Amino acid sequence: MTDKFTIEDLMIRIMPGGFLLAIIFFVFHDKIQINFIDSLDFFYTFMFFCSAFIVGEFLQTIAHETEWFIDIFFKFRRPSEIFLYKNNPVLKSAHKRKEAIEKLNLSDEELKIFDKEYSELSVLWWKKEKKNDEISQSLFWRLYSQVSGSEEIKISNSNYLFTRVIMLEFLLISILLYNKNFTLSILSMIILLVFLWRSRGVARGLVFKTVLLNLK
Repeated sequence: MTDKFTIEDLMIRIMPGGFLLAIIFFVFHDKIQINFIDSLDFFYTFMFFCSAFIVGEFLQTIAHETEWFIDIFFKFRRPSEIFLYKNNPVLKSAHKRKEAIEKLNLSDEELKIFDKEYSELSVLWWKKEKKNDEISQSLFWRLYSQVSGSEEIKISNSNYLFTRVIMLEFLLISILLYNKNFTLSILSMIILLVFLWRSRGVARGLVFKTVLLNLK
């Protein structure tokens, strides 16, 4: 419990939450009047960490709902929904794809679904075959459940949650700074795009590592 709090929660909740609180104070310091009492330093520190945790949890909730930004790179699907199609950008090796299919022991119906090129998948939401996406997702969870306790998967998952929430955070910062400092607002938007691209790589890597560990 201690390791989980000090490592995972610090990285994906407290740090992002505290950073956003600091930016808000920096932007609106002229409108925020706080009178600190010297003898209550520990109390203020405690309140800051609690507030950072709560704000970080809120940010993670919103980030989860806006994951479709990352899905843009995978034809508006989760990487775990396309990893079994031929020539997909997640599991690029045809040999590893074949091994994964053998590992999952797919039914004839499932084999028929994934005997299709990734390039054939439509980016239009009304043409998406949701049932097929759900089947692929359930197959991924079957693999993930086997290695979720692995330190490598835990680190990859934490990295993904971190890059995902930082992406959202710089979007909010860009909006907050728009009228205050346009240059910094644009800079924040550029950082957002960098983390968006990074999130794509980390999301892909998490699925790839999950499959790879199952094949060892």
